[in-house]
Amino acid sequence: MSKHEGKGEVEESNRMWASASFVGVLIVIGLPLWWKTTEVYRVSLPYDKINSFDSLSHAISTDLTVLANDDATANEIVTLVEKAFKDSAVIKLKITKSIIPHSLHETLDSVADEQEAVEEVGALFDLNKHNHFYVVQRKPLFQDVWLAGDRVMFFRDNKALNTVVETLKHIVYQTSVLEGASSEAADKARQTRFPPGAGYHVVLSVVHPRPDALKVELDAGDAVEDYIGSFVDELSVLHNFTLKSQWLHLLDFDFQSKEVKDDSEWGRHFAVRQDRLHLLLTKLEERTATHVSELPTINLALYAVPCERAPLVIYDENDNKVLSPVQAFMSPKWGGVVLGSPSAKDCEGSATWRPDVRVIMGTFISQLRKLLGITDAEPIEGLHLEPLRSVAPRQWEIDNLLRIRTLEQLTSAERTLQSLAQLLGEISNIVINDEVGASINAAVWSIERGRELSSRGELTRAYNMSHGAFLAAETAFMEPSLLALLYFPDDQKYAIYIPLFLPIMFPVVLSLKNLLLWFRGKPINKVKSD
Repeated sequence: MSKHEGKGEVEESNRMWASASFVGVLIVIGLPLWWKTTEVYRVSLPYDKINSFDSLSHAISTDLTVLANDDATANEIVTLVEKAFKDSAVIKLKITKSIIPHSLHETLDSVADEQEAVEEVGALFDLNKHNHFYVVQRKPLFQDVWLAGDRVMFFRDNKALNTVVETLKHIVYQTSVLEGASSEAADKARQTRFPPGAGYHVVLSVVHPRPDALKVELDAGDAVEDYIGSFVDELSVLHNFTLKSQWLHLLDFDFQSKEVKDDSEWGRHFAVRQDRLHLLLTKLEERTATHVSELPTINLALYAVPCERAPLVIYDENDNKVLSPVQAFMSPKWGGVVLGSPSAKDCEGSATWRPDVRVIMGTFISQLRKLLGITDAEPIEGLHLEPLRSVAPRQWEIDNLLRIRTLEQLTSAERTLQSLAQLLGEISNIVINDEVGASINAAVWSIERGRELSSRGELTRAYNMSHGAFLAAETAFMEPSLLALLYFPDDQKYAIYIPLFLPIMFPVVLSLKNLLLWFRGKPINKVKSD
């Protein structure tokens, strides 16, 4: 072999090894590095647990204590209650029965006032415990059943047992409302009440369209604190509330009312159709400062009707007068409005109107109860429901609201996570960062813990867990980082990177044939020059 041929083989070998090194670096290091740096970051998620959620399996255990004068009556009422709630998917009763102690029996038969009888029961049993209710026999009743504002109900004798069962099912526990809270279809109560949230703003707006013609004397701030504040204080176990008040002057609205003659002190009234009232809400939204926070706002508005259009009376779609002591209406998930009309005497002389604060705020409290989820009880024959003695809700109403919100929040969190999991499965280039993963895992853990606490009857803790699950699921679903690569799909990614790598890959691919031949020791075809 000549010296020239030996030198040529060395150069050929060096060239082949250089090509092999370049191919090796590109394939072994370059391609994996490119693939790794362009992949969508996704933390691992508990998809199996999320897909296994079943909102129809939710049930809350609750304690029911039956106190009767004899064992036969106690057994009979327990049997009837168990039969009525046997097929309930949302309430599981843990019933205990007992004979009323002799001293309490004598006291209940001797006291004349039912509220005093409640206090006697409370001296022996804890009526302040959430999720616990007492059914107690008491002979001297003017009705078959008497339901207190506390967690106790009195019944007279065996003839009242069916009324007891109906009261428990439709008023105390409201199973139909609870079932609606965990179903996909929204019932009337769910359509009315505000959705779950971290807290609520309650804003009282006094709308005064003609301050030049009518003076309104009302301390809105004190009214909010005295009435609304006393009401929401009792619901602090459920929500955080922020109370505000404001005056809106010169906000006039054309109700397109029609003057109707009558025999009132005015000699007439102005009729406004019910279907036009909701247009007022649009006008209010333009002026009310209720969108300054992420928290939902419950609006309460008092519209001071000018003297020239007073009194304003609401008519339904059939042009029939709506019979109500207060002219007011409510908009689901928005709030309530009271149309306050001054009297003929108020519009005389200096034209000063002093609204009846107790009546107006009582109307707002009634609207606020529905907006927060406290439904009015349907009348039951043989039942006397003790009227509210103050603005505070009844104790068993608070318990039932806790159950409603617990089921609603658990169900909402589960469906949110399932929707998110489905979305992540269908769109592969959505980024799942550590914050989203932490929120989803926290929501899953809170859901499991909340369901466990619900089954054990620890209502307040179950509610807190469900609230945490709801907030965590909403946080994950609304995380802006999920949209980071949503409009940068894989075909666009390849369209950008292929023009960069293709010019490099052509010589690499073409040199692979010569490299394979060289490694096998076969001659490499060379282009000969003339």
